Amino acid sequence: MPTLVRIRGDEDFRRPKFSGHVDTDLFLSLAPRMDVLCPPRKRLRGNFIIPFRETKPKQEQKDLISMLPDECLFEIFRRLPAARDRSVSACVSKRWLMLQSSMRRSEIKRSKPSPKTCGETPNGDRSEQSNKLCQENASFTEDNFEEFPDDGFGEVEYLEPESREFDVGWKGTAEKGTGEKQPRWAIGDLSRCLEGKKATDIRLAAISIGMGGRGGLGKLKIRGNHPFRGVSDLGLSTIGIGCPALRVLCLWDCPLISDKGLLAIAKGCHLLEKLDLFNCPLIGDKGLEAIAENCPGLLTLNIESCPKIGNKSLEAVGQHCPNLKSLSVSDCSLVGDQGIMSLVSRSTKLVKVKLQAVKVTDHTLAAIGLYCNNLTELTFVNLQKVTENGFQALGNSSVMQKLKLLSVTACRGLTDQGLESIGQGCPSVKVASFRKFELLSDKGLKAFIKAAISLENIQLEECNMISHFGLIDALGTCSGKLKVLTLVKCTGIKESGLGEVPVPTCESLKSLNIRSCPFLGNGCLALLGRACPQELDISKCGITDNGLVSLASAASYSLQILSLSGCMQITDKGLPFIGKIGETLIGLNLQQCRGISSRARDLLASHLWRCDLLV
Repeated sequence: MPTLVRIRGDEDFRRPKFSGHVDTDLFLSLAPRMDVLCPPRKRLRGNFIIPFRETKPKQEQKDLISMLPDECLFEIFRRLPAARDRSVSACVSKRWLMLQSSMRRSEIKRSKPSPKTCGETPNGDRSEQSNKLCQENASFTEDNFEEFPDDGFGEVEYLEPESREFDVGWKGTAEKGTGEKQPRWAIGDLSRCLEGKKATDIRLAAISIGMGGRGGLGKLKIRGNHPFRGVSDLGLSTIGIGCPALRVLCLWDCPLISDKGLLAIAKGCHLLEKLDLFNCPLIGDKGLEAIAENCPGLLTLNIESCPKIGNKSLEAVGQHCPNLKSLSVSDCSLVGDQGIMSLVSRSTKLVKVKLQAVKVTDHTLAAIGLYCNNLTELTFVNLQKVTENGFQALGNSSVMQKLKLLSVTACRGLTDQGLESIGQGCPSVKVASFRKFELLSDKGLKAFIKAAISLENIQLEECNMISHFGLIDALGTCSGKLKVLTLVKCTGIKESGLGEVPVPTCESLKSLNIRSCPFLGNGCLALLGRACPQELDISKCGITDNGLVSLASAASYSLQILSLSGCMQITDKGLPFIGKIGETLIGLNLQQCRGISSRARDLLASHLWRCDLLV
């Protein structure tokens, strides 16, 4: 047996030794060739280990371009020829976006057409077609770059620049009709508004890059803030770098923006015409001074709830912005006489002025009456340090002849004498509003209406010393131009003592509104009916069904609109009298009249089929 198999019996059947890697197919093919006494189909017995080829793990491919430093990427981006290419590359990553948003337009390299692209021949001659191609390439490298469609950056809105609304503007702004060709980025005919969670630095960076080739950003409004990554100085700086045509900037509820952000706007947006700041606690005098020094074409300035802004910045605005036309300062505790007086004395083109909750005195009102000879709208709210002398000084000035709108709220210094002085000094006023006055009586109201010969609309709210006799005097002393008379929450309007008081007719009166006067009773409705207005609003007053009887008997056929909203004491019994009045009505408001049933309302609606009924 050992001879047959050619091995000794005491030898072990060892596995063969192989060097290197052996193909498994070749290894298994050796079994049939071995000279052994066994069936040919039987496999070779033994402890064989099949060696497999060892595969090396694949190495992760490294993103070589992401390893480039910012300096190299900067050089690459500045050589991109078209605005579309730069916008597309900015979509790759946040790093690329922020890097491109920090590039100024002057840093972008403009390629010049080579002789090869222009088709220049070896002897220096050019064909007509080559010259045309060269001109197209040259125009492609100008500041306007490539214009591309509005895709990928959200909706945009076209608007007229702020400066086109005024006849006088800064000499650096583009005037309508000049015919001068401007680059696309300098037109500024696009508008964007970011609200709430959409207000982030990333969006501002994308806007600064994407708007350059589409006409330029002209109007930006930021309302609210993202709770975790809101707009900061970094995002606002990208707008200052990439949007030089910006003309309107509104920042509302932006607690992360400071003077640094306004400095970037002042440095890059010299065409700014309107600045609106609301609840920006980190913005102070330094940022507003920079705006005043670098944006001499500023026309509108609105500041509200900015506790770090004081007199120094307002002095700079008056010194560097001679064309300022609208000023509004509200709830700024550091603002006083020094800043406002310095501004109004130099900004002689002011048209609108609003002062609310600032520490000004009679001197500021005297300065306004002395220098603001073009003023058309004047608003005072909660000026606690202004006395009667200040309003008299304002009324006694001779430069308030153009004033059209006057609104005074919660100023304790306004009395009957001050109101009479304002009426005499402002003969052109057409709209007047007085709210929350405890010392204003019937005497002052009568004197003001008599002196203001152009008055068309007057509103009195929470003036409790105004009585129904003052209302009658107002109707009798109007100059024939009064169209709207409104009294809201005036508790002095009562029906006691009226009797048979003759009511003068005011032929020009079209609307009489007496709302939320709880003591206005049924007896006053006969008086109001004889006043014969076209619109009568007696919402939320103590009117009952008997009052509707008096109104129906006294009203003429000129009444067209009647509002009884919130009159809880009116029931179904008074509806027949409303139907009698409704022969000439075109509008009737019965909202919140809970005493009227739905069935009665349906019957009234079928009867007054020509009238618009609100129930």
